[in-house]
Amino acid sequence: MQNLQEWLSQPPRYTTFRVNKLKKFDCDSLTGFLKTKSKELNTSALPNFYFIKSDCLVLEQWPEEVEVKKGNKEVIVDALCAAAVLRGAHVFAPGVMGMPMNCQLGEKVDIYGDMEGQCKRGLKITFEGKKLFVGTGVLRMLRQDLFDNGVQPSGIAIETLLPVSRLPVVNETICPPGVLLLQNLPSIVCGWVLNALPHENILDMCAAPGNKTTHLGEMSNNQAKIIALDKTPQKSEKIKENCIKQGVSCVNAYAFDSTKCCSLDSNNVDSGPPFPPNSFDKVLLDAPCSGLGQRPQLNNKMTPKMLESYKFVQRKLMKAAVEVLKIGGKLVYSTCTVTVEENEGMVQWALEKFPCLQLIPAEPLLGGPGLRESGLSDAQR
Repeated sequence: MQNLQEWLSQPPRYTTFRVNKLKKFDCDSLTGFLKTKSKELNTSALPNFYFIKSDCLVLEQWPEEVEVKKGNKEVIVDALCAAAVLRGAHVFAPGVMGMPMNCQLGEKVDIYGDMEGQCKRGLKITFEGKKLFVGTGVLRMLRQDLFDNGVQPSGIAIETLLPVSRLPVVNETICPPGVLLLQNLPSIVCGWVLNALPHENILDMCAAPGNKTTHLGEMSNNQAKIIALDKTPQKSEKIKENCIKQGVSCVNAYAFDSTKCCSLDSNNVDSGPPFPPNSFDKVLLDAPCSGLGQRPQLNNKMTPKMLESYKFVQRKLMKAAVEVLKIGGKLVYSTCTVTVEENEGMVQWALEKFPCLQLIPAEPLLGGPGLRESGLSDAQR
């Protein structure tokens, strides 16, 4: 368990981007961007990058010779923002908690994460609580923009130069809109495993913000018939926005509770949710979960009671997924957590609850076998 906790507290050693195959990606634009950044960092070395598949770009760390040097004015950000910086993100305005009075636009600053959530928003003096240095950046917004105008701020407050993790900070705007999308590798793998094909009816049950949905549309060359569901209008609108941005035209998004997506009273898929049983060739269930696989975990406040709660909604979603799946169809279940109960345990429960289900090997298969404590056989793991 200690090894797992240590692993979860560390950021990945690489960043993955999904390349939109509906658009054209120019590797030279990335190389040029990295060369410009290398000059800013006073190094001639460049980070390596390569493709796992044609739609998955992997970008490694800057070489060890590139040092992260602190000694500038301190800006405090919340723990979630700090974790994002360690993964190679800029600091967006809502994440900033404290900033000295005399900072100037374009000034280099040190970025610290508030590890215990004790920093009061708008702090002007040095924060004395538990904090973690996560990187350096250039200030793009001043105090009055962040704290003093009574409006929820938005946009990039600090342009991250170099995180402690040495992951390159790549702005997606180096390419035309919708060409390059920052997306975790396991999330990309979900699309590969589902393998959307032209003319298939596909349901993405918990789809917002639409990263996996758009991947499926791109894989099918906009020829699949994809329905994306999430619970609120705001989330369904976000899916639609991402589809437009990425040139995906084969998706219909609805605000709907996926636990109720199957109904015997429904006649066809085209009328929207709920759907009749046996409606979809393939179903993606990327279920709400405890999120304990998201790295790094800097300040997780998950309680045992909260952990216990996720399986109930996951089981409801699984039941609905099985009901709308066609006989002989494919169901992909995924989470971004590491608990047995939400992963291997859910698979075991589903196989026992629904004898019609059969576990098949994932293709492609990345990573090792599942955990032994789940009750699954060695072959099933």
